[in-house]
Amino acid sequence: MTKGDQTAKELLYDRYAAGIYGIVLQLVPIKDRANDVTVRVFTWAFQHIESFSSSGYRTLFAWLMRKTRELSIQEAIPDTALTGTELMKREEGILQQFYILLPASEQQVFRLSYFKGLSVATIARMLGMPEPEVNEILGASMKAFRKFLKDNWN
Repeated sequence: MTKGDQTAKELLYDRYAAGIYGIVLQLVPIKDRANDVTVRVFTWAFQHIESFSSSGYRTLFAWLMRKTRELSIQEAIPDTALTGTELMKREEGILQQFYILLPASEQQVFRLSYFKGLSVATIARMLGMPEPEVNEILGASMKAFRKFLKDNWN
């Protein structure tokens, strides 16, 4: 793909599009907007694939997932709002406001995933939890986050 091979791009898309789209839908439940975010993720990946090897991520999916979360959050929050790292730095940022409302049992998993960008497998190993349990917590957190955004942003 770094050499511009179209077949490699198609293979990357075919292999990861469904998983990426599922992540996007958790934060951006409007299908047209979710489709746009998914296209932006893969456009970014095609343009920046050479940075994967030095990114510190062990898998392409984890690398794509980080960008997917970033672009999804930008899409879910209005343009006039702070996004990305700015949200996490500000005490009153939307992610911090939401994080505080989570049950204590979910806060650590959410923090490790969305603030630290760790994979489900890594979180499961760190916390001594089964991966399906971590996935379940993250799924519940994303549902709660969508509701929080709906209730707190016009």
